[in-house]
Amino acid sequence: MTGVLFHRPLRISLSCSSAFLLLAFLAAPAPATANTPAKGKSNAETSLNRIQRTVAKIDAEAKTPEGEDAVVKRLSAQLRVSEETLRAKHDTWGLGYGEIAMAYGFAGASRTGKTPDDVVAMRSSGTSWIDIAKDLGVKVDTVAKRMRRHAGPSPRR
Repeated sequence: MTGVLFHRPLRISLSCSSAFLLLAFLAAPAPATANTPAKGKSNAETSLNRIQRTVAKIDAEAKTPEGEDAVVKRLSAQLRVSEETLRAKHDTWGLGYGEIAMAYGFAGASRTGKTPDDVVAMRSSGTSWIDIAKDLGVKVDTVAKRMRRHAGPSPRR
């Protein structure tokens, strides 16, 4: 009889423990993955970070004369803008080619009719990229996906 008394409470405590563990598991936050933003960052901020990495990659490639020619040729074909126009924007705006691609990306994703010149003017006035995206009705992730194609091929290792 004594064994039965000890057996029942033990069985109940195991089920309570199991229920507690299940509740703790269900209440725990999901781990961060490639598709979820880092803690404290929105999807727009994470996408903006990806765009900035692409901008840096484009600008780094354009630092050599051969690289600049390759970047201008590639962006010209992708953005459907003449090479001369891109070089003129580079001189006029004082931006790197990665930032020029970014301005074209935001303007192209917008349905507001804003031009790359408008985007550069907004940015020059101090408007953040996230606020520019909101004003243009653009998802930063959309621009991030489009920007990937502007970067040249990754160097082979």
